[in-house]
Amino acid sequence: MFTKGKSSALIYFVLFLLTAADITAATFFISPSGDDGNSGTKSTPFASLARARDAVRARKSQFPKETHTVFIRGGLYHLKETVVFSPEDSADDGHSITYAAYKNEKPVFTSAVPVANWKQEGKFWVADLPESVRPFRTLYDNAGRLPRAQGTPFSPTRDYKTGEGIDRFTLYFPQGALKNWSNLDEVEIVIRPNYGWVLNVLPLESVDESTGIAHTRIPASYPMLKVRWGLPDVNSNGTVWVENVLDVLDQPGEWVLNSATRKLYLLPRDGAKPQGIEAPQLTELIRVEGRIDYDGPTDTPVRGLRFLGLAFTRGDRWPWEKERIGSTLQHDWEMFDRPTAMVRLRGAENIIFEKCHWFESGGAGLRMDLHARSNRVSDSIFEHLGGAGILLAGYGPGTKDVNRQNEIFRNHIHDIGEILWHAAAISVWQSGENRIANNLIHDVNYTAITVSGRINWNREGRGDGWRTIRWNEVERAGGSAVMPEPGKRIEWTLREPFLHGRSNIVERNEIHDVMKKLWDGDAIYVSGTGRGNIVRENFIHDCMSKNMCEAIRCDDDQHETTIERNVVLRNGGMGTGIAIKGKNFIINNFVMDPVGCFQPRGIFSIEGIPVDGAVIQRNVQFVKDARARPFYLKNLVGAPDPHFSETKTDFNLYWHVSDPKWADKHLATARAEGAETHSLVADPTFRNPDAGDFRFKSGSPASTLGIQPIDLRKVGLRK
Repeated sequence: MFTKGKSSALIYFVLFLLTAADITAATFFISPSGDDGNSGTKSTPFASLARARDAVRARKSQFPKETHTVFIRGGLYHLKETVVFSPEDSADDGHSITYAAYKNEKPVFTSAVPVANWKQEGKFWVADLPESVRPFRTLYDNAGRLPRAQGTPFSPTRDYKTGEGIDRFTLYFPQGALKNWSNLDEVEIVIRPNYGWVLNVLPLESVDESTGIAHTRIPASYPMLKVRWGLPDVNSNGTVWVENVLDVLDQPGEWVLNSATRKLYLLPRDGAKPQGIEAPQLTELIRVEGRIDYDGPTDTPVRGLRFLGLAFTRGDRWPWEKERIGSTLQHDWEMFDRPTAMVRLRGAENIIFEKCHWFESGGAGLRMDLHARSNRVSDSIFEHLGGAGILLAGYGPGTKDVNRQNEIFRNHIHDIGEILWHAAAISVWQSGENRIANNLIHDVNYTAITVSGRINWNREGRGDGWRTIRWNEVERAGGSAVMPEPGKRIEWTLREPFLHGRSNIVERNEIHDVMKKLWDGDAIYVSGTGRGNIVRENFIHDCMSKNMCEAIRCDDDQHETTIERNVVLRNGGMGTGIAIKGKNFIINNFVMDPVGCFQPRGIFSIEGIPVDGAVIQRNVQFVKDARARPFYLKNLVGAPDPHFSETKTDFNLYWHVSDPKWADKHLATARAEGAETHSLVADPTFRNPDAGDFRFKSGSPASTLGIQPIDLRKVGLRK
């Protein structure tokens, strides 16, 4: 029999044990060799991520104070359906739920299924696809993505000067370039329509071989004409080609799919019987999705999940959709709120991806849609993707502003936009207060980083993103001042409160070898956003493609962006370092050794109205190319050219290694307008610029102008 004191002690001890059990960590395991009927322990693991998610959900409902961990053993996990995490899978306050690679093992999630039973028919190998295999738009072997059969490039036979019969569905083609193929409903054309900054992949509707006129089922971004704005030789090299036609299957590695007959045709890379061929079945592998109240003010996000050390591969490309016209990001670079990435957050907060790997896929790597707040992607690799690396896309302009405060940090992103050339390594659209820092980005077919909010502010169905505008919110908050009328332009200052892309920080990124295929793009691009964006301490070097425009650019409808303490070294194309259109601030940047493939437009470029109040101060221009010019002043939309008197341009340092009079003409022009009164022509005496050391030697004239040295030791993938 217990005494009263001993009984009380026992009760307290039991209560302690119950409390301790309530706060302990619960652990589950999954393995490719596991079984979902198992208990989920290390010795008897589950087989699937979905089963582990359900086990955590059930356990959490009983023990809400636990911290849960799912360890994922190495190997391949073949997903038949997208794994979805909902608000019921959130971590409780003060806790987290972690899905992590076990020790040093590498778990890989894929949607690809093997294609077998190959037979040789003439020069092709042919596989009959079982009914269980869905049609696909990309294909893979053991070496990576296989190219779809591609015809010889050609250019449309009409240009922008043509009048009647021009629309975004109609393509005029040269004799023999297109045919009325038997599988026409699966044939696609890939085209740069009229401009050099976008690539469309469009299904054909009809081909009239006698008239040389074809129609597409989905409209192009612009009329399908010869490129109006691009490189001089682009039309002679061809701007459009056909894909997925047996007639053009003639190169090793190419393939054609006929879904009607369920036959896959292939020319293997090595000519031998195909081995390791896989077809993706999903575009999304994992989706974290809260309850989205699209038209209302409040969503319910998923919170507190961590994904560590996981890999994602072989998702398919999502097709362009006719009904999405107007529900797009700037220039149709992506669709708004669509499943185009292998991993998607849609209604998510405090979600972490760390040391993960996205590779070999037809679409984007990761996208954060609509409500995405305080999420982080760090120390990860994105490579060989058909679309973008990372995309943030918030709600359209209005008062609901919940895509923000995310961090994209210390990621290695390369070989991006391999199918959709215009896809950026990192794209931020209508999303604010994010930090994009210490990433290494290279080998991108277009721009490395975009921060964009470009919207055609109209209700008539014209231009980019007009369907995304939340007109009811705008009208309630702004009244008639911001409501569009025919022929009326709504000024940026009135629209700015409804634009969400403000106060982003893009810093300490290293960028090289971008703009490899498309034209009129940049390393870092900002356009049509709110105020307060900062681009600082980035190192942009060796972007030597002839397609290269500016290293850093504030494009149309962009104001109050600060560009400071960046280093631009060896910029090709037009050799332009920094360009602005509007009231923006260029401070303490170093533009070194621009090497324009053409007559350089100007190391600094001012291209817009109004530029009143723009600041261009304490910058260094260090030049070797005799063709380079310090400044380019031009308005590209027909308004009067900007002038130095409209800006605060001063305290800059100019130096040409072989021409001491190189800046004289510019300084004379600027000083006649009251600018550049303190600027100097002198050698900045960098310590070792060829080795990336842009600190100054003692006695540098830069110090008299208040120019601060830039330390690149904190840039890129540095801890």
